[in-house]
Amino acid sequence: MKYLLSLMLLMATVGTCIGDMDCPPGVAYYTISAPEDWSIVGMGCCGITASDSTNPARGIIALNRLHQGFNMLPAYTTPETYLENYMPQDFSLGDSQVTDMRIIGYEDNQDLANAFASYTGFLASGKSMRGSFSVNGIPAKGSFAIVTNELLGYGTTVEFLAGIYAPADQFDTDAPMLLDVFKSIQLMPNYSNICTPPETCLSWQYSCKDKCCSEPCNEYGYCD
Repeated sequence: MKYLLSLMLLMATVGTCIGDMDCPPGVAYYTISAPEDWSIVGMGCCGITASDSTNPARGIIALNRLHQGFNMLPAYTTPETYLENYMPQDFSLGDSQVTDMRIIGYEDNQDLANAFASYTGFLASGKSMRGSFSVNGIPAKGSFAIVTNELLGYGTTVEFLAGIYAPADQFDTDAPMLLDVFKSIQLMPNYSNICTPPETCLSWQYSCKDKCCSEPCNEYGYCD
C-alpha cells in the first residue's frame, strides 16, 4: 500500500553499513525528529529505531545489513520466514518484547521491494508485508519492507528492514504521523564517509579517503 511505497523510497536515503564495526549498538549516526517522549536507539551506520515511551507498540524502524558474518540466518530464509521467525528478536529492543509475529497480508504494490532486491543482487528477495504482533502484550500492526539475500546455501543476510507500526486499532490513524517521523531521518554529515559505500575509482585513479584522485593520496590519505 501507499505507506510501504513511501517507506521504500525513504530507505534509499539511509546509509548502507559497510562493516560490522560501523554498527555499534546505542550509537546514533542519524538524526530524527520524533516526539519528545519517544525513545531513540541508534545502530551506527546500520540505522535507527524510534518508539513511543508511553506505548512501545508505536514507532518506526529503519535498519540495514542485519545478520552479517557469523550472525547469518539459515540458508534460504525468505522475507516471510524472517518476519515470522527471526524479526521478533531483532525487533525486541530494550524493555520491549515482541511476540506472536505473523503475516496478515502483502502490500498491493511490490515494485519497490523488488527494485531493492534487484539492487542487492540476483539471489536477493524483497517483500512488502503487513504484519500483526504484540509488544509487551499490546496488540500491534505494522507495515514492513524486508529484503533478504541468499549466500549460495551458506546462509542468509537481511539487507533492509524498514517499517512503521502502531497499536492494532490505531494503525491507520497513526500512519501519516509515523511517516513524517520516518521522513525526518538524516545521516549526520560527519559519518557520510563511513556509512556510504566508497566511490569506485577508475583503473588509473588513486582511491583516497575523500574521492578518486589522479595523483597519489597525501600522507593523511586525502587528495592534495
